[in-house]
Amino acid sequence: MLTKLRLNQRLLLLWFASAAAVLFVSGFAYWSLQERQAEIDERARIETAFGILGQHVGERANRLATSAGALAERASVVATLRLFADYFDPQLGAATFDPPAQELAGELAELARAAGAGWAVIVGRQGPLSGYWRDDATDYRAYFSYPDTGVVAFSSARGDSLFRPLAAAPGFLGKAEGPADAGGISMVRCPTGPGPALLAINPVYRSGSAKPDSLLGSVHVGVCLDREFIERVASQTDTAFDILSGEQFTRSGDRPDSVPSAEPLPEMATGIPLTAIRWHRDHRRLVGAGDWLLDDGSRNVAQFTLDRADPTAQHHALITAGLSGLLLSGLGIFAIGLLYLRRTVTQPLQQLMRAVHSARQGRYEAVTGIRPGDEIGDLAETFNHMTERIRRREEELRRLSRAVEQSPASVVITDPEGHIEYVNPRFSEVTGYTSEEVLGHKPNLLKSGHMSDEVYARLWQTILAGKVWRGELFNRTKDGTVICEQTSISPIFGEDGIITHFVAVNEDITQRKQAEAQINHLAYHDGLTDLPNRVLFRDRLEQALRLYRRHGVPFALLLLDLDHFKDINDSLGHTVGDGMLRLVARRVDGLLRKSDTFSRFGGDEFAILQSRISGPEDAAALAAKVIDSFREPFAVGAMRLHSNSSIGIAIPGEDVTDADELISRADIALYKAKDRGRGGYVYFDDAMTEQVQRDAELTNDLARAIGQGQLYLTFQPQVELTTGALVGAEALLRWHHPQLGEIPPGRFIPLAESRGLMPEIGLWVLTESCRQWLDWRDQGLAVPRIAVNVSATQFKGSYGFQGMLEAVERAGVPYDALEIEFTESAFMHVDADALAWIGTLSKRGVHFAIDDFGTGYSSLVMLRQFQANKLKIDCGFVRDMLHDANDAAIVQATISLAKSLGIVTVAEGIEHAAQAASLRQMGCDIGQGYHFARPMRPEAFLARYGRASSKMLME
Repeated sequence: MLTKLRLNQRLLLLWFASAAAVLFVSGFAYWSLQERQAEIDERARIETAFGILGQHVGERANRLATSAGALAERASVVATLRLFADYFDPQLGAATFDPPAQELAGELAELARAAGAGWAVIVGRQGPLSGYWRDDATDYRAYFSYPDTGVVAFSSARGDSLFRPLAAAPGFLGKAEGPADAGGISMVRCPTGPGPALLAINPVYRSGSAKPDSLLGSVHVGVCLDREFIERVASQTDTAFDILSGEQFTRSGDRPDSVPSAEPLPEMATGIPLTAIRWHRDHRRLVGAGDWLLDDGSRNVAQFTLDRADPTAQHHALITAGLSGLLLSGLGIFAIGLLYLRRTVTQPLQQLMRAVHSARQGRYEAVTGIRPGDEIGDLAETFNHMTERIRRREEELRRLSRAVEQSPASVVITDPEGHIEYVNPRFSEVTGYTSEEVLGHKPNLLKSGHMSDEVYARLWQTILAGKVWRGELFNRTKDGTVICEQTSISPIFGEDGIITHFVAVNEDITQRKQAEAQINHLAYHDGLTDLPNRVLFRDRLEQALRLYRRHGVPFALLLLDLDHFKDINDSLGHTVGDGMLRLVARRVDGLLRKSDTFSRFGGDEFAILQSRISGPEDAAALAAKVIDSFREPFAVGAMRLHSNSSIGIAIPGEDVTDADELISRADIALYKAKDRGRGGYVYFDDAMTEQVQRDAELTNDLARAIGQGQLYLTFQPQVELTTGALVGAEALLRWHHPQLGEIPPGRFIPLAESRGLMPEIGLWVLTESCRQWLDWRDQGLAVPRIAVNVSATQFKGSYGFQGMLEAVERAGVPYDALEIEFTESAFMHVDADALAWIGTLSKRGVHFAIDDFGTGYSSLVMLRQFQANKLKIDCGFVRDMLHDANDAAIVQATISLAKSLGIVTVAEGIEHAAQAASLRQMGCDIGQGYHFARPMRPEAFLARYGRASSKMLME
């Protein structure tokens, strides 16, 4: 039937039965045992009294032991005992040590009085040294001397500084005849009265050692359990207490003559044995007695006596009231218990059951309203904690599941044998395998064959050792594509520390690897031609040099430069130029071996590393083959372009130290090939080095020439062909070297342009020309216009034109008196900024002329944009125009072109009158050359043209 009740109902029924049983048993026990309880209480009082007695004895014993220990550790005690032990000689006597013994007796008395001791003795190996005792109200101290005749004792009462011979020493002094090596507390007979006494003995050792051979003596401290002690115990226990010693005893009350019974009593706290309690009970009193055995075998009795109260009607009424109160209390407790049980047990259990039911359905609700601190509260708190942990764990699992399912990396979980148990969707996206296709299989189905077996062996060795393996693996997808994955494989351990699974996280880094390969390729290859760049070529050149120095493996370095490529690039555009460079790269690369290296250094400059040649003739053969390949035109779109190539060849020798030196030699040979007419190859030799050194020295001298006044100007007149009138003068730069004499312009001007000196020199020429024009004017010579040549390097950027403008403004020359001449090749480098500056100067009146027209690669569009005032026909065409119909046609065409554009023409290099006459017939405007005058110093120019007339010039 009980099984049909719910838990809370069973708890209520159990509570009711328990309360009823408790009330019944309590009432019966109270009624039946109330008489016995009185005796138990009385005996408990006596047993408590024995405990209090033990505490008092223990306190006295502890004080004695502490005092004995303090004395044993005092330096004066140890020192005196040591002297007594080390130097005592009965034949010589011990009078020398009497003063220390007297001082020790005083210290002993002070410590003994402080501890409440009845007596104290310090004992050496031969006997006592100092002593103290109390007789009634008088304290005595003693010390001992050991003359030849025997031991002599001296004593002094408290307050008396004199020690007098003691006729008879107290018994406790006579018993302390030798030291004890075992300390402790013992019970002895009181030497000054009846009853027992406590004695504490503490050995004294030499230098703190506890070895028997280092024993110096001992300290004895004792106290009698006298009347004062008996009265104090009696008052604290509220009993009659006395101690009996044989037939002589001290008593504080009456006692029976005999105590027949005995019951066990635990040993007292002091370790001093007290035998079992003997009980005696009659209608008036209850007596408890225990025996002490003294060290001499005698017996002392400790006895407690308690008077009993007679039972009365009041006592019975008290019993009845007690039973009634017990019943009422039981009923109240029962009612309160029911309420408390409902509140603290049944209701919380019902809440727990509802929470458990919700948890089964997946709803984790916290149990509230249950008071913590008891088992049910702990159960509710534990339940809340567990449900919260389960909820958090499920949430973590859901987050982890979502993270794994949505992870951008492939996740594979296998058992310890490597069989796949789980793959996430990313795995299927990367490999093409569905989870059904790989479950139960091993990951080796993804092997691509691109990894060695050693890699997989190290992988398994690492993860089976419980470590994480990280690395890159090349795997093959379902469609056969090889991918590279950054892989991390970790072991998963169970609670027993054994590997249960492996989890692999794979990140597809194929695109990143391809990008890295592309970046690495771009870092070492030219972006336009895909040839090795300067960095990669230099590395291979250094490797070839190391092989040459170590093993003598010969090779050749060829530097290749396209002739006049810049004209093509500037006139036809960079797109066409880039297309031609790509065609050149493919054509030349097709002529080389796989062991050779073909590189683009930059611009139109290429380099060839010809490895393992048999001799210099191999390099010559390759150079000839490359040059010959340029005979075929390059088809760039609809255009067919022609170009030549110049090649410089350098072969390493014993004097070559590094790659830079070898490249420098090939570069020198390349420029020498260009100087020889282009379209050929030149080997480097030592003479070229000497030429380079001479050029370097000449360049250094040229840099100092302006400051040292070595540069000067000559002027060549320009005359009108129809009238012979002076229309201008061209300033020509000359250099007089202090050691080399006159340096021709064709020698130093290219050096100045290539070494960056031309901007400074050109600005000096312009300034000096303006100054000279002003000087002529001041001297009466009116030169209509002075022409100044400008190098291509002077007007790169706006700084060159700004400098020209500032120089003219500082000089104060009218703008229309200045004419700036550009060579046709320099004219081709004019950009938009330069055209803007030219337009600014032109608006201010400055004239511009194009020199050496017809020798470069001209663009009519640029000619129109440039808005030149003059075209100067090159002297090469004028020189042979009377004998060469082609030159005459070119001159005629140039003049016609200039007239159609409204540009004045100037013919250079006129040396004969017939040339001048022919040019006049063609319509040329101005002539210049030896026929009219050679270039001359400013003084000569002034002397000739300051007084000359146009008629004289014509004649």
